[in-house]
Amino acid sequence: MMYTLLPLLLAMVSDVNGYAWMEKLAHGEPATTLDKRAATCPVHLTPQGAAPYSEYYPSKYTGARNGLPGTGKGGVLVPAANDTAHAYSPPSSSDVRGPCPGLNMAANHNFISHDGLTNFVELVDFAQNVFNWGWDLATFVATFGIVMDGDPLTSQLSIGCDGGMQVPNTGLNAHNKFETDSSMTRNDFYTSPTGDSYSVNATIFGYMNDYCNGDFTLGCMGPYMGARYNYSKQTNPNFFFGPLGLFAFGTATLPQESFASYGNAGTPSVDTIKYFWAVNRSSSDSSGWTANPGHETIPPNWYNRPTALSFAEIFAETSQLYAEAGYPAFGGNVGKTDSFVGLTFEAGGIKNGILEDPSAEGIACLFQQVLVDAVPQSLSTVLTQNPVASLFAKTKLAGIFKSFGCPAL
Repeated sequence: MMYTLLPLLLAMVSDVNGYAWMEKLAHGEPATTLDKRAATCPVHLTPQGAAPYSEYYPSKYTGARNGLPGTGKGGVLVPAANDTAHAYSPPSSSDVRGPCPGLNMAANHNFISHDGLTNFVELVDFAQNVFNWGWDLATFVATFGIVMDGDPLTSQLSIGCDGGMQVPNTGLNAHNKFETDSSMTRNDFYTSPTGDSYSVNATIFGYMNDYCNGDFTLGCMGPYMGARYNYSKQTNPNFFFGPLGLFAFGTATLPQESFASYGNAGTPSVDTIKYFWAVNRSSSDSSGWTANPGHETIPPNWYNRPTALSFAEIFAETSQLYAEAGYPAFGGNVGKTDSFVGLTFEAGGIKNGILEDPSAEGIACLFQQVLVDAVPQSLSTVLTQNPVASLFAKTKLAGIFKSFGCPAL
């Protein structure tokens, strides 16, 4: 059975018993009586598959096919004019949607399987063709999702709940993997009134909009993520911020680098960004927003980035945002809002909650450690590492981390 992240996090903590709620969750006990999110989940044992890219559009998108590199030349209209195969199609009650606005949008436009059960090749092609991410970045993000939340044996990933996955506790809705506390626009797991910590909260989106004055630049998103961290730490007695919380800082670059029309050459204004979160405004205050989760779409007359976004750029910007947030400490509360305990994960360079090297290189090597060789053998009684997941990561990421000076895979 593939490992889950919660036992891994338990292994990282210097005092395992300090996070009793995590230990309870890791052993399969209900996290809260409010957590009803796994009660029903559409099952798709045979994925529908993404809509193919028509050869009638040879100069459109970036030409990425079959998980291979595209041209990296963007600045094109998405979807292409008359490309009806990738027009918006709303999800049905049998389709899976989850916490990632970009993947929900991709499924609604059939760039990945409309049913929400996707795979490595679809993800790598979509990220290049729609957002014009570099092949290295697209490969990393696809690998990250499948290793942490999917099935490396089949290279499949549910973008929400399990969705027919053969591996339990998978799908992006699973807590503290992709879905984490103090996110940009979602509730914390233990403080959600309904147990839903994966759907966009329109009020929190309103806070983000007010904080950034409707302009979601990198200069605003770092301090905003710091404010979200502090709020969760102060109000959630079971708040936890683990190493994968840094992935949330990476996604906070999306509005400027990927969601704005023309990407970093455009303007990440709320008039464009709101389509990616499926929100609308009915009044001027932060509570005047409404959300239609799962119905994310590409804005009208939207163009992707002219130049490809690289792996190196995104890690540099993640480091920048993490610094501008005040270098939030890793760890969590232990049952009270004033009970924060720092996490120690020496193999990843974290001691007493502090990441010793918060540079782009340090963050990249931390992710490599978690993805490829997450815990030492001495902790095998707490965590059984799945060699299939490790081999999948090593195979897909071979050479990608080399430029950061990380140990060879």
